[in-house]
Amino acid sequence: MARAAPPRVRYDTAIRLTEIFGGLASVVVSVIVLANPLLSPRTLTLLLAAALAFDVVRVLVSEGIRSTWWRRVQADLRSTVHWLGRLGPIGLSLVAAGIIVAVLANPAFAQTTLLYLLAFGVVVLSIERMLRALGRDAPVWLRSASAGTGVLALLLVGLAIAIPSVGLATFAILIATSLLLGGVQSVVTGLRPTDVRQIVLLKLVLFSLFYGLVLINWIDLFGKSVPGYGVWLILTYFAPFWVLIVYEGYSEWPLALSLGLLVSLANDIGYYFVGNLLFGFQYDLVSRTAGQLGFQGNNLVTVFQAGPVAIPVDSWEMGLSIYLRAAIVSAGLYYWWRHPSRIVARIEGAPHSAPSR
Repeated sequence: MARAAPPRVRYDTAIRLTEIFGGLASVVVSVIVLANPLLSPRTLTLLLAAALAFDVVRVLVSEGIRSTWWRRVQADLRSTVHWLGRLGPIGLSLVAAGIIVAVLANPAFAQTTLLYLLAFGVVVLSIERMLRALGRDAPVWLRSASAGTGVLALLLVGLAIAIPSVGLATFAILIATSLLLGGVQSVVTGLRPTDVRQIVLLKLVLFSLFYGLVLINWIDLFGKSVPGYGVWLILTYFAPFWVLIVYEGYSEWPLALSLGLLVSLANDIGYYFVGNLLFGFQYDLVSRTAGQLGFQGNNLVTVFQAGPVAIPVDSWEMGLSIYLRAAIVSAGLYYWWRHPSRIVARIEGAPHSAPSR
């Protein structure tokens, strides 16, 4: 007699939002650490503690939403092994939370000791990710990604611990990289594509972010001497996505527009971070980012080169532009994520979208 398939855990909106925003918060803090390797050890430690805290909150909230703690314990007492496996994510996240409290409450500790505590916290949450991969509440590819992220994070932390001569800054960077990987994996888990065309859309988004953060910023940081540079830069944002219109027809222009705008956001928001992280610049990220986001009022942040015309751009204008673009991209990508068959390139033999839960 065939055994019934185990019940699938319902990924409702609250759990998905927790995974997505918790992962994004961890990614942002990790990128700040990676882009500022020359910060004081104390500041690096506090930032890493914040990134780890976001990961802990993600686990506690998502696990708490799935089922209340006492019901889980009650049900799992029937089997000790089963109980430990079910309680694992919450128990491990509570251990990590205790580590964060210890780090924040003991500033007198040596910075090396604090970083080792944070490294242990990363190890604990990496084990939680690998335990999650043992369940059957997600597709195989997603469980494999969770396991792979956990293993890679363990390897990075193990490398940092095994080679004490790397120095505190390098140690902090390896920990931040581990947290960054975990944050990205959490975002993908929260999105949890169920349609082949959603996976296509996710790949397009990841390509757009890479294209804007690395390739466009590389050009923007070093090559501003081209006549009409601002106009050519805008055309470059959209260059890869003209293929969508050529291949799929003019009906795909909203998707091409949104992806091009996403590239422009990656350029404008990530400009100084990428300059520090990849190309050795030493920008003051706090003041420069505040200017990009509109917090410096009428202060000049850049000059738009449009051939014979040069247009000064103040901080509030740049910030307004970023917020408007972010709103358009968010609304558009959310709509197409929910209705992939209407916008994303058709794939022969692709299954119909699974009904939203």
